Amino acid sequence: MRLLLLAILGACCLTACIVAGVGNEVPERSICMSLTTQPLPVNKIKTYVIKEGSMKAVIFITKRGLKICANPQTNWVKAAINSVDSRSNTRRNRIQTNPTEAQQSTYTVGTLSQ
Repeated sequence: MRLLLLAILGACCLTACIVAGVGNEVPERSICMSLTTQPLPVNKIKTYVIKEGSMKAVIFITKRGLKICANPQTNWVKAAINSVDSRSNTRRNRIQTNPTEAQQSTYTVGTLSQ
């Protein structure tokens, strides 16, 4: 009886180890099944991701969180990417050139001479 129980326990452990590796081949959820041909308004685009693989695509992420796939070779997609990039570069430059209140010093340090 103990030998049978040990054999069943061993089979369960072996099965658990084998099943643990299954499913690693599942592709990502952000795969594009089709590409949109309709241009998106640039002011609705928050960011984008470029996907390479069997289907090359640009995944635009809107301010509402929607993911929309588009062909990276079309002119409107290239223009949208440039617009989003320039918008983020402008924002980054503005942040770097305008110091925060904590960084602005209103006091001057001087040395006292006797």
